[in-house]
Amino acid sequence: MVAWKRLVLSVCCIAALPAGVGSGLGAREVALTFDDLPRHGALPPAVTRVDVARSTIESLQQWNSPKTYGFINAKKLQDDPSGMEVLKLWRAAGFPLGNHTFSHMDLNANTVEEFEKDIALNEPLLRSLMGAEHWHWFRYPYLREGDTLDKMRSVAAHLKASGYRNARVTLDFEDYAWNGPYARCAEKNDAEAIEWLKASYLDTAAEYIELGQKMARIVHGRDIKHVMLLHIGGFNMVILPELLKLLRQRGFRLITLEDAYSDTAYESDPDLPSKFGKTLLEQMMIVKNLEIPKHKEKPFTKLEAICR
Repeated sequence: MVAWKRLVLSVCCIAALPAGVGSGLGAREVALTFDDLPRHGALPPAVTRVDVARSTIESLQQWNSPKTYGFINAKKLQDDPSGMEVLKLWRAAGFPLGNHTFSHMDLNANTVEEFEKDIALNEPLLRSLMGAEHWHWFRYPYLREGDTLDKMRSVAAHLKASGYRNARVTLDFEDYAWNGPYARCAEKNDAEAIEWLKASYLDTAAEYIELGQKMARIVHGRDIKHVMLLHIGGFNMVILPELLKLLRQRGFRLITLEDAYSDTAYESDPDLPSKFGKTLLEQMMIVKNLEIPKHKEKPFTKLEAICR
């Protein structure tokens, strides 16, 4: 059996629990969203982008996920035409798509005009795949909404005039950082390293879920309906069921992006230019001059070094 398949099969299959079953911690809700469709990051041996998409969709369906948004970069189809099959699978599952710019453009490194053109270049594919369904949700690449006030406000006004909503997030632990290391470790068939990757991913996810909840309570005086940022990468085949289990254990129920945005917390507009991408809650903490709670840093140094 191919090495990566042995490693995937070693993960215990997790059955979906009935809706509402959790840890008794009370009602908590989160909308999962996936960036960078149809592809993100390196792949382990003998795995295709279509394999990743099928596995991701199956995991979401097994856990009764409602309609889950995927945010696309149509330019990626130019390099890998098989990405169209990924997008078709996503739509066949009943999952919607949103705009992540054509080329995953960094607004901070480009002009307003270039950025708005990149948004428009992504729209023909969205119209084709979504038909009459709503697709006017926009996710800024790198969560960077502009490093100057003029740039930020200009693009925000353009999005509003074009009928888009800004799909801001409140929970982000930079899950993408595990994809490259997993591909390297799977190629080396390093089971011990992969166990560390799984443990560190889940530890980091738990840490930043708790951080997001703490910030929500500081800013809003209550927990809110959260939006989590994830990416469609090779490590999903191993870890996504475990992440879904973690969320259920923490008392979370999966909801749609539209449902999350029914929370008045998303009416907040920090109006904050920044050189760095930040969650909505981080932006609100800065605007209100509040101290972000202490938390563990992400293990980027070890992730970069492992299985080299």
